[in-house]
This record gives sequence, structure tokens and C-alpha cells, in this order.
Amino acid sequence: MGRTASFAVFILLLFYAGQGSRAAADKEVTASEFMENFSSMLDSAPQPPEVTEAQLTELEEADPETYIFVRGAKAHPPAPVNLGGDGILTLARPDLGERITARYRRKDGTYNQAELARLSRIMRCRLTGEETPVSIKLVEILDSVEDQFGKRGLTLLSGYRTPKQNIRVPGAARWSLHMLGWAADIRVPGYSPSKVAAYARKLRAGGVGYYPDAAFTHLDSGRPRHWVVRRASPRASAVPQAVPAKRPTR
Repeated sequence: MGRTASFAVFILLLFYAGQGSRAAADKEVTASEFMENFSSMLDSAPQPPEVTEAQLTELEEADPETYIFVRGAKAHPPAPVNLGGDGILTLARPDLGERITARYRRKDGTYNQAELARLSRIMRCRLTGEETPVSIKLVEILDSVEDQFGKRGLTLLSGYRTPKQNIRVPGAARWSLHMLGWAADIRVPGYSPSKVAAYARKLRAGGVGYYPDAAFTHLDSGRPRHWVVRRASPRASAVPQAVPAKRPTR
């Protein structure tokens, strides 16, 4: 490759990656190396914004698609469905400083309850520390997504949330699937939430919410549906916070 072609490759790399050094201009890059780097740059995503679970909660609670109106939901969890994942799921929880890799499905197709319990633990409610058994179907969805994007783990922003008994609608309880252990808000490091949402929709295994401004994807094991919310995440201060219970007066 001539110096002119090498310089052109350098300019393209600098344009698409937004970074580089002048020293790289003198280094020849083969066509195969360029295409490999170019493909990886197309798959990469910009650094996502900082977002709190309170902000995620407010975003989702303002959107009716994150709710499903069901009776006896806890008594009828979604049946597990093997979606082609390898049975190993890695989740990182930045707000808790935790990361686990769980081998939740055995080679014979049975589920390891101890490993599922570990996943339920890392997906616990951040506000109260309470846990609930996570939907195995949701775990399978997350595993399929992780495998599709390189098996390098998922960033878990929100999992189980303690039910808010004061939220009601006419005729039925208004249950967020987070409140059943059927939903997770995630990011895949290095990939945009639009790519994650597009792949998850192809699975047709549950709900897929795409939140581009807050840069996360909502996945759940409810009925297949999808939605997009294009608005910035609200201020966390706008979300009611838990307060200590007052002592009863006599």
C-alpha cells in the first residue's frame, strides 16, 4: 500500500473513531486491518450518560408500556424458553459494586437453582435490599443478548423493585414487571441501546423498551411488544424518596 493510500486510511480512522495520533499517519494499515477496525467502530457506542435508578423508575412509570395488567401474575410466571444462550450469564451492578458470572443452566437443560438465586441476589431491590425469584425466561433473554454482543457481560441498571402499594388503576393493580422480578434495565458495554433493542425484538420473547436519551434498554418476560421513549431522564430529585417511619404518637 502506498503512502497516499495509507494517509487516506488514517484520515478515515481519525474521522470515524474521533481519536488517534499523528504518529499513526506514518504506519501502514492493510485493507483487512482497516475493515476489521472499521467494523468494530461501527458497533461501538459513545460513553452513556450517568443515570440513577430513581431516574429510570420515573422514566418507566410515565410510560404505560412498562406495565401489564394481570391477575395472579406471581402465581403464573412465564415458562422458561431456551433462546440459544450458552447457559452462562455475567451481570455487573455498578450502583452496588458487584459483578457475578452464573452458570444457571446445565448441559442437560435443567436449571441450577443455586445459580439462579445468585442472579436474584444481584437483581435485588436497591432501595430495600429485598429479593424475589427472577423470571428464568428473563434470564434466558438476557443470556441471548449477552451472547449476541460478545459474551462480555451486561451492565444491570435496575432489576427487581419492591411493589408500590399506593399505585392503583381502575379494575386491577398496576404492576410494573420490575415489581415481579420479570424485568431488567441494561446496557451492553460498547454497543448502542438501539442495536440491543433491535436484536431483542427479533427474539419475540418479551417486552423491549428503547430509551435513547438515557441510553438503556428495558427487557422483560411479559408479552412481546416494543416501544421507544425519546425524552431526557428526569431529575432524581423529582422522584419521591423513602423516609424513615415516624414513631406512633400516644
